[in-house]
Amino acid sequence: MTLIVSLLLVALGTRLCEGSFSLLSEPREACAGYAGIADAIAALTKTISNQTTAGDPLLGVKGSLQELLQLATIYQSCDDVTGPSGLYRVRDGNDVPTQYFCQTEVLGGGWTVIQRRTNGRTNFTRSFNEYQNGFGHPEQEFWIGLTRLNRITSLAQYELLILMDAFDGTTASVRYTSFKVGPASDGFRLTTLSGYNSIVGDSMNTSISQTFSTFDRDTDSSLINCADVWRGGWWFNGCGNSNLNGFYNGPTPTTISKTSMVWAAFKGNFQSLKSSIMLIRKKRA
Repeated sequence: MTLIVSLLLVALGTRLCEGSFSLLSEPREACAGYAGIADAIAALTKTISNQTTAGDPLLGVKGSLQELLQLATIYQSCDDVTGPSGLYRVRDGNDVPTQYFCQTEVLGGGWTVIQRRTNGRTNFTRSFNEYQNGFGHPEQEFWIGLTRLNRITSLAQYELLILMDAFDGTTASVRYTSFKVGPASDGFRLTTLSGYNSIVGDSMNTSISQTFSTFDRDTDSSLINCADVWRGGWWFNGCGNSNLNGFYNGPTPTTISKTSMVWAAFKGNFQSLKSSIMLIRKKRA
């Protein structure tokens, strides 16, 4: 952020909340004046565009102002975002606006990233409470939280998109036209998962109607604790055929079936995936 933009914030006379970009531990709150700041930035950006000529130093500030406007504007959901993919302040699923990563380029945009695995640097062997609240950073590896998933998917009909990369360079995408997570009182049950569309097999169909299970809250139908063996929380059913929150094992196959981050119909039961991104958006006509 340039010195000029920093001075602009002071000049506007409105205090922004302190806080981290962390989705779980210190979500930024909506302080009084955010809407006014957004309006002022938009007006100043327009003025710069309309009243400056080529070579004017103020033109260099325009990009920073547009970035700041993106951070200050509050959206109801990622479905309302028309800018480039990135962090946006969103109300969906939150008591106060929280930063989500909105994906605006894939299949018409409007997607909220709810899970991301890319390098194994974030531990996904977490407690039920952590999976309930969410963890990580929305631009990096993270989980949005079961409470938010329930709140968001209870508002309207949502669809689910899953993008997967393998270590051999192949990719796969999976799409469901209906996705809904139940409330905490029902164990965040995967109440709806239908309308499957993909060229790879449906490895998540065994998760339908299952509650969310973790190592410290074993609710699956298996005689063993699937979350403890596989590591990571998921909607297990007799362990099942998928666990995108499983252990990030890298390119070396595991010696025991389904003990890593797997989608069985894509790369089998012994090969950990290289990356996965789960995204949701309101179902479109």
